[in-house]
Amino acid sequence: MTVLTCAITGKSITLLKEIANSGEAKVWRTNQNGYLAKIYHSSTPERVQKLAVMIANPPTEPNSHLHHVSFAWPKSGLKNAQGDFVGFLMPEIKDGKELLDVYNPRRRQALKLEIDWRFLHTTALNIVSIIEALHAAGYVLGDIKPQNILVNNRALPSIIDTDSFQVKNPKNGKVYNCLVGSEGYTPPELIGKDFDSIEQTEVHDRFRLGVIIY
Repeated sequence: MTVLTCAITGKSITLLKEIANSGEAKVWRTNQNGYLAKIYHSSTPERVQKLAVMIANPPTEPNSHLHHVSFAWPKSGLKNAQGDFVGFLMPEIKDGKELLDVYNPRRRQALKLEIDWRFLHTTALNIVSIIEALHAAGYVLGDIKPQNILVNNRALPSIIDTDSFQVKNPKNGKVYNCLVGSEGYTPPELIGKDFDSIEQTEVHDRFRLGVIIY
């Protein structure tokens, strides 16, 4: 088993089981109940700086009164035995279905989900409230797509893959761009553009949100 160190508390974090793997990172269950670890295949100084800004400036949780986690937000950096940053600790989103499973009638039927129009409308409203909270904190999501939104049986959504957001350091104004986008959810004016060099705005997120609600 791999043992890492939590940068904030200094506690040991043990990686127990790999549950997801992408071209960028792996996600692991840990020995800390309710928390997962995202471990990058390779780390960069830019990534370390971006996550440090996110950890220091979390958005307000709009559903804290419901004891719900609306974003899988980075809680602390993780370091290996050599002291190198390798990833971060984040809350686990439990009992959530991908948004596609919720809004697609055939997927709902296959999974035997009891969902009506009231549930769908409530889910859409709650997605809006989450994105509003993120915008209020100065973040732009950038890559809004159904795979990044999980919904529980209370119509409460949670957004994952938050480390791909566009982040602005409130102290010096440095922008860490969102480097990815998804076909069908990218605003027309950004199609074919280089995301590495584009500072996006809330307006771009509104287009994506409109597609999601539709």
